[in-house]
Amino acid sequence: MIMKIKTRKASKEDEKLFKVLDKKTQKIYSKFKKYYIGDPKVFVNKISRDYEPSGKFPAHVLKTVASIDLSEYDFGVCILRGGIPYSELFKVRGLPVVYILCGRRKKYSPKKRSDLRFNKDVDKKLKNIKGKKVLLIENNSPTGNTPLRVYEELKKAYKIKKPDLFLDYFLPDYDFIDKTKRGKIPKWLDKPFWKNEKRLNKFGKIYRASRFKVNEKEEKILKKDFLLKLS
Repeated sequence: MIMKIKTRKASKEDEKLFKVLDKKTQKIYSKFKKYYIGDPKVFVNKISRDYEPSGKFPAHVLKTVASIDLSEYDFGVCILRGGIPYSELFKVRGLPVVYILCGRRKKYSPKKRSDLRFNKDVDKKLKNIKGKKVLLIENNSPTGNTPLRVYEELKKAYKIKKPDLFLDYFLPDYDFIDKTKRGKIPKWLDKPFWKNEKRLNKFGKIYRASRFKVNEKEEKILKKDFLLKLS
């Protein structure tokens, strides 16, 4: 489900942010592209997909990333592929990032997390998280299946501490993003992650960017700062 946003022309600053972040995102994805040969879905930079039509780079995402105390974490764990552009924002703030593959095998995500495709061998540096405190980085999670599977696997393999989780939103068109109307919960989603206390409690803090509000002054400062860091 893709959010419906009216296409608007971006300012030069927003255009540069979209461009430089996408370039970094595609460069990282190229390192893992071999694991997605034959995948029914073409890789898409989720930040570009969700926000570029609006002409405005998502300042609420920047504010969320900027507000997190990264001294609490030893590593960020990027969940491929959706988490890549967000991980790039964390990296320019100084958070070391490692990568893990977890997601659907076919076009649609399975109901059971045990049926998700999982591979922890895509990044040799992943072993460095042993016994560490990590921040899981993902684009969205309607069911919680993917971040929960990642946590379970990393806890078993590397005995990581209880992780925190970053999401842009739980479900497109449901979260209040860029003044879009809140939609109905789809029929296939019988147990939404945000209403499943048992699953939510598996994580420490859950940072959901769609909850952050940004005023005009903050937006200008954030965009200028991140553009400088990304360039």
